[in-house]
Formats: sequence, C-alpha cells, structure tokens
Amino acid sequence: MTDTHIFFVADGARLDWQSWLLAASLAQAHAGQPGVHLYAYAGADWLPQIGPVTRAIYSETGVELRPLPQAPEWAKPYPHGNKIVAATDRRGDGRGIFLDTDMICLKPLTALAALPDTHVAAAPEGRPTWGPDDRWQRAYDHFRLPLPEARVRLLRGKRPEHLPYFNAGLIAMPEEVGPDGKRFANHWLETALDFDHRCAIAQKRPWLDQITLPLTMARFGYTAHVLDETWNHSLSHRGDSIVDTPDVHILHYHRCMFLEAAPQWPGILSRFFDLVPKAHHAAARDGLRELGLTVGL
Repeated sequence: MTDTHIFFVADGARLDWQSWLLAASLAQAHAGQPGVHLYAYAGADWLPQIGPVTRAIYSETGVELRPLPQAPEWAKPYPHGNKIVAATDRRGDGRGIFLDTDMICLKPLTALAALPDTHVAAAPEGRPTWGPDDRWQRAYDHFRLPLPEARVRLLRGKRPEHLPYFNAGLIAMPEEVGPDGKRFANHWLETALDFDHRCAIAQKRPWLDQITLPLTMARFGYTAHVLDETWNHSLSHRGDSIVDTPDVHILHYHRCMFLEAAPQWPGILSRFFDLVPKAHHAAARDGLRELGLTVGL
C-alpha cells in the first residue's frame, strides 16, 4: 500500500492551538490505517516555545514535529508560503497531503494515495478571489503557456465555471522524484518564486500559492485531479445551511464561530478530550479559549 504523508504547519500560537484539534482528528480518522504518517512543521523561532500540551498531543496522536525548512527570498514577506516550503521537506515516497490547520478530519484521506504519480488533487476555490481572466492570461503568458481549455466549477455562490483555480487548504501531491530530479513541491516553489519576483502583476498576495498551483501543473505536466466539496468542506458564511453531511472528509472552518455552529462540534470536542492526557486538560481548555472557542470547565 502506498504511504500517506499528511502534514501541516503549526508556526505560532494560533496555528499551534488549531493544530491540537487537527492532530486529534487525524489520528482518530486514521486509527488502524497502515502506512499513514503525520507531521507538524514549525519555524526555528517557534520551536523552542512549543509547550507541553502541544508535545503531549503530538505524542498521543503520533505526529512527528519537524523544523520548517528555511524560507526562500520572497519578493515581500509571505507567511502563506510556509505550506510550499513545508511541502519541499523529504518525507518518503507515496502521497503527500498538506492541510491547513483550521481543519477537522472526519474520514480517512488514504484514498488520495491511490492517485497516479502525475496527479495533484485539490478542490476548487469557493469564489474567484483572484482574477479577472485577463490577469490569468498574463500569468500563463509569463510562463509561455496557453490558457487552459479546461474549467472547474467553483463551490460557492452561483458556482460559476472558471479557469483552474483551487483552494490551497488541502493539496494531495506525489512525493516521488521525477525525471528531472525534482518533486512536485520543488516545482511549485520554483514557480511561485519566479512568479513573485518576475511577473509584474497586481495583487499576488495572499493568493500567490493558489495562483501558482495550476501554473505549476501546467508547466510540468501534472494532471489536476479535481476533488468535490466533501474533501474540503468550507463552513464559513453558510448561515443556517451548516448541516451534518456524513460524506464529508474535511471540515474547513476558517473561524471558530463557524466550527461551533457545526453539528459535529460537540463530538469533535468530546473526542479531543478523550485523547488528551487528563494532566493537560486544564491547559488545553485555556488554549482553546485563547483560540476563540467556548469550552466548559
């Protein structure tokens, strides 16, 4: 069976607190699943500040804490680029799956490991947050690429068809080295840096990762495997339409108020405290409250 390497970035207090819930949910969703490996990445400045609650949760969930590789020279500071930097770390052959920390895993992600080595999987973005089309034309022109004929259907509002554009909160990528000696993550970082420094185009941030994801696929011959909404189910701004959908793999909550409105939340919180050693319950409650969640005594 192909190994599944699931990783996230927990660099800083807020991401650290979010990672507690993510790590617990990943461990619970993949209990008994062979070949699943979990990783958390933190920068050199944050690693010494990681406290006993985080370390205890990572120990209980089997998360390997790793230093974030050194950031490249972006044109301007770009914290979102940490996901690309983390992706370049070598974890082993198989399928790498990056997750944002503001996510809860409800079902195993191992089916994504069965994709061909040339496929990169992600769900479309909800809305066309970067554009319009003439800006995309310039982006593809920068790399001397034709504008794609393929379209994806965005997942929110009127769900329009759009040039390939994906939410970068969940990306499943091959870990194998290609014929040029590089992995997908190296190609993505190379593309993002080139676009950041050399393409004179407006409003790259914070969407640089999402802009360059389809550009990387087009440059290096990867196939976009378009996931449906169950793989990256956004809870934000749904109002009364936040419902318990049993086929969802990932809840992407963005803000605590949306997570607390989800019918799955009481069970998520209960299972979290079932996993955390009781000696750390009080400190864990404090951290979740700092994050913005309502947690009882």
